[in-house]
Amino acid sequence: MTLSRRATMQWMMTAALLPLARWSPADAVPAGSGTAVAFDTVADWPSVPAAAPAKGYGRDPNLMEPKVPWPLTFSSGQRGVVDLLGDMILPADAVSPGAGALGVGAFIDEWISAPYPVQQADRQKILAGLGWLDAQASVLHGQPFAAITVQQRGAMLDVLSTAAPKASMTAPVAFMDTLRKLFVLGFYSLPEGKADMGYIGDTPSEGPYPGPSPEALAHFAKLIGAMGLTYAPV
Repeated sequence: MTLSRRATMQWMMTAALLPLARWSPADAVPAGSGTAVAFDTVADWPSVPAAAPAKGYGRDPNLMEPKVPWPLTFSSGQRGVVDLLGDMILPADAVSPGAGALGVGAFIDEWISAPYPVQQADRQKILAGLGWLDAQASVLHGQPFAAITVQQRGAMLDVLSTAAPKASMTAPVAFMDTLRKLFVLGFYSLPEGKADMGYIGDTPSEGPYPGPSPEALAHFAKLIGAMGLTYAPV
């Protein structure tokens, strides 16, 4: 999917405001709950040059006519691999398309290109990780990641889904944790992602306000009771 820089900048800024932007997938999995599966040979972790200095968007950007002062990062090949991974990690279902088909790769490209500390730290992990994926696929199957079979790709991602990686796999697993977080952050910032999780948000109602539902009141009373207080409805 081809998105304008205006669209991806608005997307990135919206996502940055969500609490999910500060969520860490590694923190969500109890240490030791996964079983590390080591490859017989692990490719070297590549180094990534720092991004060239670039200006930020300032304190008061005009989102109606945004001017994005930084260049994008991904090559067409890297973008293709990220979209492919997006459809593997958040695949299409009966409710919504996969993350790759929705263009989450464009969101990640904008995110890692922004010249801010959090985004630049993610840039190092994502670019090194994409390079490592190709190198590891070549070690295992003699071809880059995009050229191997679906089953082979799935097996590689399974190895990267562990809470207790061996030392040689620490950086690759951290890369996949970061990429998974960005897929989730980008996907659930979209209307399709919100629909997928059943998010409704504020919905206006016609006529006089009917008040909270019995279910909401029961939930509130339970919370108040847990605090040692008494709830007396008016």
